[in-house]
Amino acid sequence: GVVSVTASGDHSHFIECDGTLWAMGSNYAGVLGDGTTTSRLGPVQSASGVAFATSGRYHCLFIKSDNTLWAMGYNYFGQLGDGTTNDRYNPVQIATEVVFAAAGAYHSLFIKSDGTLWAAGVNGYGVLGDGTTTMRYTPVQIATGVVFATAGTNHSLFIKSDGTLWAMGNNDQGQLGDGTTIAHSTPVLIATEVASAAAGDAYSLFVKTDGTLWAMGSNNYGALGDGTTTTRSSPVQVASGVASASAGGAHSVFIKSDGTLWAMGYNTYGQLGIGTFTDRYSPVQIATGVG
Repeated sequence: GVVSVTASGDHSHFIECDGTLWAMGSNYAGVLGDGTTTSRLGPVQSASGVAFATSGRYHCLFIKSDNTLWAMGYNYFGQLGDGTTNDRYNPVQIATEVVFAAAGAYHSLFIKSDGTLWAAGVNGYGVLGDGTTTMRYTPVQIATGVVFATAGTNHSLFIKSDGTLWAMGNNDQGQLGDGTTIAHSTPVLIATEVASAAAGDAYSLFVKTDGTLWAMGSNNYGALGDGTTTTRSSPVQVASGVASASAGGAHSVFIKSDGTLWAMGYNTYGQLGIGTFTDRYSPVQIATGVG
């Protein structure tokens, strides 16, 4: 059976219980990792011994059970972190002792077992958080004591072991949540007592340890779920009793601790699953028994 799945852009990857990684869809720049650039209508195997995978726009990262980090696909901005800008049609090993990874649109983040956060790829707006806007073709260390990271289009968030939430990169829509619209090339402290976070295209969500859901950034289609379409440069509370949340391009979904699934935001293609194509500015319940 399938144990996890990741999707982005026009491609999908999933991991079977035997540790094999499979991929399907568009194979632009070799993102499927099968040695070709041929799009696949059905799953093809990319690797074995895989424990975790994450998808960027045209690249994919995965961690093997031995904690090695591997990457494949588009590499024009160095987002694979292999020291080159060559697209990779087969997986290449990037690092060892890696416990978590997050693929943004054109950048990558990963956390080592010692809690250090590393970043590679495009660095416009300082999305890598290394204090510069210089593209990095090999990973650079950003922070210590990190337990979770999430990568958006041009901004990144991470959580430290003390529950503090940090953000860096583009902030033109207030997606960093620091009360400004100024980009930051070094991490800025956003909130405390944070359990999880999700970076969307130009907005962010996070769940606090008390189960409250908070949102900030672009809100043109109601993705923040606060009942408005007003951009927020500081976090606003959206819901309570939340277990986890996920951010898309301009729509959001979250699961409450009672197993109900909720959604809000952009709905032109019916992505909210509410039976209509109407955008929703406040959360609407979609399903029960989830999670």
